[in-house]
Amino acid sequence: MSGLINPHAAPEEAAYALLIELVRAQRVPQYEGEISGLLAMYDEAVKHFKEKRPSVRRGHRGARKA
Repeated sequence: MSGLINPHAAPEEAAYALLIELVRAQRVPQYEGEISGLLAMYDEAVKHFKEKRPSVRRGHRGARKA
């Protein structure tokens, strides 16, 4: 990506940047004047980024060295 964007802090901007990069990488079908598919992908990405942030595990505390 061109720059790093925290998707939970700016979901709309992150979704837009993701969509631009997918188009640049030619990972989306070419739409001849029909952008509804691209807009649907954008809406889905925004929805995903706005969901509750998953908890991040930082190490495993259950195992201890003997």
